[in-house]
Amino acid sequence: MSIERGNLKSIRTSLTAKQPYAGVPSMDYDEAKQEKPWQRVPSPYILLLLGFYLLLGYCAQLAEDAMPAVIRDRDIAANNTNTFSEESARRYLNIILGDQPRVAGTEYHLEKAQDLKKLLDDVASKASLPVRTDWQFVSGDFWIEFKIPHANVYQNLSNIVAVLEGDSGFNPDGSTRESLLVNCHYDSVPYAIGASDNGIFCAAMVEVLVRLSRRKKKFKHNIVFLFNGAEENPLQGSHGFISHPWFKGVTNVINLDSAGMNGKAQVFQATDPRMLSAYGHTNRPTGQSVGQFLFSTGVIPSDTDFRIWRDFGNVQGLDIAFVKWGHVYHTRNDRIEHVKPGVVQCAGDMLLELIIRLSDDDAFKQMKPPSSAVYFDYMNVILVTYSDNAAYVVDTFVCLFAALSILYYIWLVGFRMSTIQELLWALAGRILCTVCGLGVVALCTVLMVATTTQMRYLSQPWIIVAVYWIPYIIAATAAAHLFDSWRTKKTGLNRSIRASQASAATRLLVLGALVVLLVTPDTASVRYLLTVPLLFSTCASIILLTLLRYFRLSGWQHLLIEVSLSTPALLFVLPLAVRLSALLVPIMGRLPNGQPDYVIAAASCLLCVLTAVCVSGIELLFSRRRLWYVAGATSLVCVVIMFVPFSPYQEDGVAVQRHTWFHSEIVSYDRNGSVVERTSGVLVTRWDVHNVRSAEVALRNSGLNERDLKADCERHPFCNLPLYRPRLGEYLKDSLFLFMEPPKRFDHSLRMTSRTCVGDVCRMQFIMTGPPHNTLTIVPFPNVTLNGWSFSSPLNHSSFHSNQPLYLVTHSTATFSPSFEPLVFSLTFFVPRDLQSQPFVRISHDAHRLQDPEGLTPAFKRLTESVPKYFNIAPSVCFKSNYEF
Repeated sequence: MSIERGNLKSIRTSLTAKQPYAGVPSMDYDEAKQEKPWQRVPSPYILLLLGFYLLLGYCAQLAEDAMPAVIRDRDIAANNTNTFSEESARRYLNIILGDQPRVAGTEYHLEKAQDLKKLLDDVASKASLPVRTDWQFVSGDFWIEFKIPHANVYQNLSNIVAVLEGDSGFNPDGSTRESLLVNCHYDSVPYAIGASDNGIFCAAMVEVLVRLSRRKKKFKHNIVFLFNGAEENPLQGSHGFISHPWFKGVTNVINLDSAGMNGKAQVFQATDPRMLSAYGHTNRPTGQSVGQFLFSTGVIPSDTDFRIWRDFGNVQGLDIAFVKWGHVYHTRNDRIEHVKPGVVQCAGDMLLELIIRLSDDDAFKQMKPPSSAVYFDYMNVILVTYSDNAAYVVDTFVCLFAALSILYYIWLVGFRMSTIQELLWALAGRILCTVCGLGVVALCTVLMVATTTQMRYLSQPWIIVAVYWIPYIIAATAAAHLFDSWRTKKTGLNRSIRASQASAATRLLVLGALVVLLVTPDTASVRYLLTVPLLFSTCASIILLTLLRYFRLSGWQHLLIEVSLSTPALLFVLPLAVRLSALLVPIMGRLPNGQPDYVIAAASCLLCVLTAVCVSGIELLFSRRRLWYVAGATSLVCVVIMFVPFSPYQEDGVAVQRHTWFHSEIVSYDRNGSVVERTSGVLVTRWDVHNVRSAEVALRNSGLNERDLKADCERHPFCNLPLYRPRLGEYLKDSLFLFMEPPKRFDHSLRMTSRTCVGDVCRMQFIMTGPPHNTLTIVPFPNVTLNGWSFSSPLNHSSFHSNQPLYLVTHSTATFSPSFEPLVFSLTFFVPRDLQSQPFVRISHDAHRLQDPEGLTPAFKRLTESVPKYFNIAPSVCFKSNYEF
């Protein structure tokens, strides 16, 4: 007996000499220092764990796509005013959409505006509560701060408006008192029906108005339903409504728009936390403030009327939009047949409930200054929201809580320097795992970009998991086991404690990153991406460490507990990953510059790192025996998928290739009005990394010659090419121009009607005639300064060309008429007297006829019909005239 005790003491002494920890299960080795089998999980089962997490991600996708049952008219009682019917809304949707695009300024746009006004008048005639309607016509202009800022001028713009009168009512002059504004737009881009952008929300607004107008009791506030007619111009309809008397009493706004189709509409901009709180009480609230961060930084290349309400109307509120299925955004596929059942119901339920809550709340009598907030939903069940100031408190508390959990781990193992040293080694191991994962994904991405077609995930989004996520997981897991193998030789901690040590090191790493963000300005809207997983993992670690303190867990027991405790965190991270991927992937199809695969790889890596925070250390529970066979086989599958030649586009699917083709004539005049240069052809603008090259291949046998743009881009602003959207101006140098016969002519002109000079100041008066959409590019000569114009917009330059300031003015006549009213404007220059006898300004007039299939020449039509089916072409006609005055 004494000999056995002596041997046991000798073993303990030997182990403690190598590993001076005490008070934890560190005696699960035999005399030969071999780990007992029950402590580890066989390595092939790691595939089951991976499969479980992939299944969890799939379930998150299903939850994102889950829609309520469609409610039909017959299911609603006659006196029920609080239930939304998708069946009714789809009837209104058919009326609003018609069968053609509703481009502002076209005859069909006017016809559908008349139908919409008639529909609202019919609702008003049957209402139980007072409903007023109006058809607003307005002209104006404003300076818009886009990537290339410019003056945005509109004439004869029309908006259709209805007001459900509340207790607040109207002022004697006809203006509204306290009101809630709900906004959609009924116009569309050329060659797109616009079912989702923005017909669904307009139809939902009509259905909500119908239901609420049948109430017996008024709301406390008026509800203004604005169907604006020129959002795509861009944002002109909302700016025009600011001058309407019914805007005067608006205290808050719900802005409704779309950058996709299907799924749940999401809050992605909020400037009034009170409205966020009300939205959080609706059914299936959906929103992440990281979306607002991405939008404000320009990652999302779109804008909405919310900018106008916030910057020009000084009205705060919520910006809500569809973002899934971004492939259909502004394409031929934005059609009603692609809208899934329940989508309109879900959007309408949310809108109806939100409006009811806001319109009967005394808190919204007064306008509030803009205030940002942190907000995020958990599985579409609850919406968590708190102010930026509260975010500092919350994030600091979570940091302290995480630090406490790390101290708990140290206390469990033993307060000594060796414990700290091993924790720091574990920290280094976690960093190494992350670096290895990122490095492998970077290497794979470089190889794929060099050898395959970029953006294959447009048509096959699932390959993101196979070519980015799985390689990261394999590399990080392999690095974790190699590092753990090295450190195990130095210590005697069992596998469970080593896994907990890795988890503690991860929390320490995330805690450090969160502290850095806490001292970085304007990061409150993104810090929760670390705070929430850190909070979940901290709670899980405290539970697990306590179990390890009092129970000897087998590898399988520890694994099952880890999986159970990590699931709540993953149910936050995985839906976030699903949403961000669904948002970013289609954007790559309308990203003219850069390398989209690197963007998606980087985003995928960030999401992988965020996911790893929730499960860090769990990989160490698996045996290293045969692990390399498992990793090798999985890697081989991923490599095969990496080089499968999927096409990014679909002949009959929603993933199409965007094209804008301008059949153009470009004419330059001298000061006497004589033509000095004339050319004509088709301009194919750059929309993504492939579309110009695809057009070159498709038109290779057309017999048309290509124009070399390099010299023109050096000599002329915007390469002397037609300019429709200023934001696309910087990409014109990468476009394709093929010479061909001129387009069909239409009336357009720019004439100087008067010029007067007093001293060094010269004033010019102009009159411009043309189609509904025009662009003016104004470039003063050297030593000449433009110091005034007749537009109400502030005078600012838009860009520079050859060190000379360049001024852009976009113009639209947004309501059709048989003859469009000319635009009359004046420019005032500072011109030295010795230069006044010569031309001192160049003005280019780009006259665009956008939605006019009958105005296309037979040759141009044949050209557009000769391309692959996956081409989504929006053809238009443009005459560019360059003048010297």
